[in-house]
Amino acid sequence: MFKDAFHDLFFADGTGHSLMVLAFVIGIGLMLGKIDIKGIPLGAVWILLVGIAAGALGVKASPLFLHFAKEMGLVLFVFAFGLQVGPSFFHSFKGEGLKLNLMAALLIGLTLGGALLLYSITGEDLPNLAGVMTGASSSTPGLGTAQQALYEVTEGTFRAEIDHPEKGAGIANAFAVAYPIGIVVLMLVLYGFRYLFRVNLGNECKVTEDPNAVVEMLAQVANPAVEGLALSEAGKRFEVDFVPMTVNRAGKIIPAADDPAIKEGDIVTLEAKKADHASIIMLFGREAQKASQKEVQVSGNMVSRRLTVTKPGLTGKKLGDLDILGKYSVTITRVIRSGVSLVARPDLALQMGDVLKAVGEEKTMDEVAKLVGNSSVSLEKPNLVPIFIGLGLGIVLGTIPFKVPGMSHAMRLGLAGGPLIVSILLGHFGPKMKIATYATSSAKRMLREIGLALLMGSIGLSAGASFLHDFDPAWIWYAAFLAGVPAIIIGLVARYILKLNFFQICGLIIGANTNSTVLSFSEKAFGSDRAADSFATVYPLSLFLQVLIAQLVVLLYFV
Repeated sequence: MFKDAFHDLFFADGTGHSLMVLAFVIGIGLMLGKIDIKGIPLGAVWILLVGIAAGALGVKASPLFLHFAKEMGLVLFVFAFGLQVGPSFFHSFKGEGLKLNLMAALLIGLTLGGALLLYSITGEDLPNLAGVMTGASSSTPGLGTAQQALYEVTEGTFRAEIDHPEKGAGIANAFAVAYPIGIVVLMLVLYGFRYLFRVNLGNECKVTEDPNAVVEMLAQVANPAVEGLALSEAGKRFEVDFVPMTVNRAGKIIPAADDPAIKEGDIVTLEAKKADHASIIMLFGREAQKASQKEVQVSGNMVSRRLTVTKPGLTGKKLGDLDILGKYSVTITRVIRSGVSLVARPDLALQMGDVLKAVGEEKTMDEVAKLVGNSSVSLEKPNLVPIFIGLGLGIVLGTIPFKVPGMSHAMRLGLAGGPLIVSILLGHFGPKMKIATYATSSAKRMLREIGLALLMGSIGLSAGASFLHDFDPAWIWYAAFLAGVPAIIIGLVARYILKLNFFQICGLIIGANTNSTVLSFSEKAFGSDRAADSFATVYPLSLFLQVLIAQLVVLLYFV
């Protein structure tokens, strides 16, 4: 009796059993993911590998349940990611970001061309090559989209996976083989570039300093042209952008709210973009002792504090509309949003979770804190309405077909592309439309990681039974080709034609391959996190393009 019960527990069917199996697969995979192999952390791919191993050993779960878990995981993963990057998504296409995103798109285009080239030379099954391509690029959403496209073309609906899981298993198995190969190849490419380009890491770090970063500085008045001008008038007249904090006049601290007339010898504490440093020093005359970045008591009753916007009613309101300087004699010197420092312009629209760096009198600072909320408890309460409405709209958008010239089957954004677009738009425009979309970083990360775990585990369990039958050693070489050749070409163009910095190239290549594992490795290997800037710039667009080309490769097979 015990033997039969034990057998039913692990090899029967049903929701409870299936949930238990998936939970064990995810739990074991996450534990193994903490282990580095020769310094290479495979992370969440261990969940996929454990699922495949369990399926190969005969452990089964309900196909209906696995289908639901896979689609739910895919939607949660991309939606949480879109909310996270939404506020800065369109900003990433400005200035240097446009160049980086174009190069990332070119790399993805080369990867697509490489997959089609392999198909024409080797005759390999094109859907399986889609699995190799998404694995080499570590595009888990691309994997899900490729499987959906295969079922829609062959069976008329992606729900056919419930009755025929074996049809999409080849794509998942190819992905599982290619994923670790892609990681290793990218690491070797980056190491090779370091020696080919003769990189001095110290010098490269200096070059990559963000000119738009907001910094605190001290300027001493030694320019007769600004003497006698009101502090607020100096920047406007000479078109230099900065936010004054205090004026030190012979040891006496004058708050910027008093807007004093500038005198020779005054030392002005201000905040501005690093790129404007030279203009500001030229404006005032000379640079004084470097300012401290720490929050310290400025003088007597003057303090510097960080206040967090936690009142939903302030979402979308412009900073200038609050008239904090006029009403409370408190100066907002910068706004910190998702770790990025922004100049506190009057026309800056506030968002839930924004941190305001304020300087003013202690007695009025508490009033400003009440105005903006400054309550950590408020931020911990999730705002679920826009999340669920957004999920629904994203799924609707993903089902809308659109024709591509020359193709017999329509394309769809699918359960990856639709929710991703809606979440990015919601994250960016939501605050401007007075929709509070804020969630703590830990909450968004939790949502994203749960989605990824469900996706990996369910795909592995569905594909595992046919892994040994489907496995092709050639997938290893295909993955190395698709991961390595486009990265090498883009790296050479970026360095010798576009003159990009080494860390920019690293972030560009890693971000275009949506591979956060290699990003962590590069930070350890090169002793700097500078690559994260360009990685974050190209990752959102790259994730979306990876979803489209994965579907495109499958559809081209049936043209």
